[in-house]
Amino acid sequence: MAKEKSITRLRKLLKVNESALDPYYRYYLKEIEFDDLTSMQQEKLERYMKIWSWYCMGRTKEVILSTIMRDYAVESRQAQYDLAETIALHGRLDQVQKDGLRVASREFHYLLAQFAMKDKQWDVAMRARKEGDVLAGIYDTEDMGWDPTVWNKPVKEVWAVQVINNNFNAPAGDEATQTIDIDE
Repeated sequence: MAKEKSITRLRKLLKVNESALDPYYRYYLKEIEFDDLTSMQQEKLERYMKIWSWYCMGRTKEVILSTIMRDYAVESRQAQYDLAETIALHGRLDQVQKDGLRVASREFHYLLAQFAMKDKQWDVAMRARKEGDVLAGIYDTEDMGWDPTVWNKPVKEVWAVQVINNNFNAPAGDEATQTIDIDE
């Protein structure tokens, strides 16, 4: 409950409107094609992709904001909204900042691994790739199956049975009610 309230508060602080991001989620889930988006949504998606690429390359927030303001001729507030929506779109909404940073860091490590491979620095490439995989959670163990301790607890079943007598000729009062014992 507290987590839901904090997420709601975080969404309000970031001013991220989920319904505005729905077409982009649908695009990334391959439910719709790029051509199905309106021209304004296409421009916005391209802007989000460009901002995300800067974010993945390790640029600081200040550099990204100034680049957005310069390239798209928008005010500081709109640039902050675009950055927040980009992180929300690519980093998911549960823990926007943490997940967004983790994904960006993972992509940065993968980029470093590619540069190291290009320069034939195999050890550096392997370490960068492994660090990216750790951030991606590839080496995390997954709990599978049921927890056997759940089945050790006895279960108490309570049955409530109500018998309705629709016999209108029956006498009123205590004689009209009848108790049925389930154990019989």
